[in-house]
Amino acid sequence: MSPARVRRPLGPVSQQCRTTPSYGPKVGPMAAPTPLLPSGQDVPVSALSRAQLIDVLTDTVGDLERLELTLDARGVVEARRLRTSLVGQVRDHVLPRLADADLPAVVVVGGSTGAGKSTLVNSVLGAEVSEAGVLRPTTRTPVLVMNPEDSKAFADHPLAQVCRSVFSETVPAGLALVDASDLDSVHEANRALALRLLEAADLWLFITTAARYGDHTPWSSLEDAAGRRTPIGVVLNRVPARILPEVRRDLVTRLEGLGLAESPFFVVPDAGPHEGLLPEGSVAPLRDWLSLLAGRHRAAGLVRRTGHSTWTSLREDLIRLADDVDAQDDAATQLETATQALLTAPVAGMRGEIDAGAWGPGGPATRWLALASTGGPLASMAALEPGRRLRAGLFGRRAKARAQALGDLAADAVEVVTDRLEAALVSLSGRARELWAGAGVPEAVMRQRLGTVQKKDLMTQWAHDHVRERLVPTNPPRGMNADGVGHLLVAAAVGVDGAVEAARKLDLAEAAGQARGALVQIMAAELAAIVPAGAARALAPAPSLAAALRLRAGELTPFTRPGAST
Repeated sequence: MSPARVRRPLGPVSQQCRTTPSYGPKVGPMAAPTPLLPSGQDVPVSALSRAQLIDVLTDTVGDLERLELTLDARGVVEARRLRTSLVGQVRDHVLPRLADADLPAVVVVGGSTGAGKSTLVNSVLGAEVSEAGVLRPTTRTPVLVMNPEDSKAFADHPLAQVCRSVFSETVPAGLALVDASDLDSVHEANRALALRLLEAADLWLFITTAARYGDHTPWSSLEDAAGRRTPIGVVLNRVPARILPEVRRDLVTRLEGLGLAESPFFVVPDAGPHEGLLPEGSVAPLRDWLSLLAGRHRAAGLVRRTGHSTWTSLREDLIRLADDVDAQDDAATQLETATQALLTAPVAGMRGEIDAGAWGPGGPATRWLALASTGGPLASMAALEPGRRLRAGLFGRRAKARAQALGDLAADAVEVVTDRLEAALVSLSGRARELWAGAGVPEAVMRQRLGTVQKKDLMTQWAHDHVRERLVPTNPPRGMNADGVGHLLVAAAVGVDGAVEAARKLDLAEAAGQARGALVQIMAAELAAIVPAGAARALAPAPSLAAALRLRAGELTPFTRPGAST
């Protein structure tokens, strides 16, 4: 864009092509503002070679893409933003320039909804290359405008995967313009894409209006970019003349507070309701300034000026993110301790109640009294004296009747235990989920990590597998068959007083105690399955990741020194 061509109408768009919007192949890493330094200098002896640096950053991006910052540890919101920023900057900015030092400089035109970005880009270029209109958000798919000479350079660039590519002779070779999505778009995907495009910028042209320059979202993005020392130009667009002095003074003061007092500043007057391009005089100063960046050597200078800040910022961000990983580890340890502590009270309470026979009274006790009353099938068992034996009856009829009656009693006992266990599980599950939700764990993660309360015939299995199959003696007491003994042990283990006394008289007290111990173990195991040991610790990143990030930061140190180069 030579000075002679600046003010005449810009040439027609020579070609347009659309690429499928996607995030494209993952080229690599993470990172701060911009990349490399002058390409003709020697790499310090202590520094990595370019190929080694690409490998280091690619591995780092892989680590960061797998990094989950799940817990609400200190500074986690900023840590998540930083992780995303690092991945975007290195993948979309640093790695492409490491791979191609002659890559054109990228100027991203970004700002809030309705700031007039597309109209401004079209007016500067003198051609309709980006859709503009009253519908918000107008820019749904970002537009990447480049000189045809640079088409090969951008062929595999990550930006080409998420932008609509437009080729125009108007744009000087070595410089590309991106009309970005709105920073405050109502669509989350658009907002995320706008931030990604800013991470890829060699220069951010911040477009705002008199009514929108103080909006939180775009201004916080501007603060972040200023903090990373990204080159920034500011355009105050659509400003009515009557309020221009006041607005300009306030905006300049705000920019000075961000350390942007020396940033290029442009004012585009309010053109009123109109369609098409802005008047030539409105955009001439901005177009002249962009023309100063024209040509590969001048554009490369823009890239070089961000070199040291890139590596310095990247190194600092890696160290800070390593600290955030440590914070996640601490939070996971605390959550693990608190989660396992939830088991203490219910398990101890359950054990105490079972040992005290507190679950026998109620339905099971009432059943025993009915069955052991005069003439009942268990009357002789209730009246049995120590050392005496029960009568089996003709063909074992009395033994069978006792077994059937004891089976009903055992069923009542199993029902009580099942209800108590389910209530304990529901209570524990609710408290665990409340605890994890307070730590910031998403519901989907809780479903994966915590156990769920399921309807299971667990106590029936206990009655059969742990009592009937293991504890019933080979030779049951006289007047009892194996089924009857098993049912009696179940009722005694749960704490039915009559069954406990009958088991003692029949020399089955030890077996009843073992049944009770097995019951406690099974119920404790079910409770523990709701909050598996180590589940909360597993929410922390890999223990080695913090050390790896610090190692990566150390490897970048040589590039932060004056005179260093990649």
